[in-house]
Amino acid sequence: MALIWDKTLYEQMYSCNGWPYGIRHNRVPRFHYNWFGQQRSSKVIADRFLDVPRANQISDLVIVGGGYGWTAEILESYGINAISVDISPHILSTKDTSEESELRDYLTQLGFDPDNLPDMMSPEDPNATCNPWDYWLRPDSKRTSKTVVDEDMSTTTSRNVIKSSMNNKIDMIFSEYAIDSVDSGDDAASLQIVERCEQLRPNPSVPVVHLVEPNASDVVLNVKTAEAWRTLLDSNGFNHVIVDSRNILLPGG
Repeated sequence: MALIWDKTLYEQMYSCNGWPYGIRHNRVPRFHYNWFGQQRSSKVIADRFLDVPRANQISDLVIVGGGYGWTAEILESYGINAISVDISPHILSTKDTSEESELRDYLTQLGFDPDNLPDMMSPEDPNATCNPWDYWLRPDSKRTSKTVVDEDMSTTTSRNVIKSSMNNKIDMIFSEYAIDSVDSGDDAASLQIVERCEQLRPNPSVPVVHLVEPNASDVVLNVKTAEAWRTLLDSNGFNHVIVDSRNILLPGG
């Protein structure tokens, strides 16, 4: 079955250093699935996407399991129109709110005073100091500039909502850690996501790409190597592309 990606699970699966360029002080604040900490990994994902065949021809992209749309934002800066499709209750309930209260809670839990933090080095200039709040929060005080489409793709109506959000123009479908975000060993749930991505395709010429994380130590998620995913998809008749964080790319066919 699909895991429920609530705040607790996000906090379990994501952790990041709150200081930008190494540690200036002995104690380190830890954040989780938050904008500041995830910008570097979102850029890695966006750049990894550009290695996919035909990516340089893409203008309209649907990202399945795209969270707050941080990867979509970066791809948009590259000239690609991208939206995030996500059904996480945590994402949907917080996407229009500021992260400040959440970050304050994390800081307080770790013994920091959110209103009395030491000056830290600037992300832009490591030799300068600044108030950490100046770079922990987005300039617009939001979590995202993207609309997150709350659809599970399980019905024609649901898929049509997504297509309508793209003005019925989709050049590629990119699942961002979606097929491995289900319970460990639950291939049926993973294949259900694959099938729904297939059904979202406007036509067979539109590529479907699945980004996976082959972390063998993860016993929570349905983790496999890129090669094992390739075998599973091939045996079930899905001619999709598999790409992973080790820079392995396995086209279908």
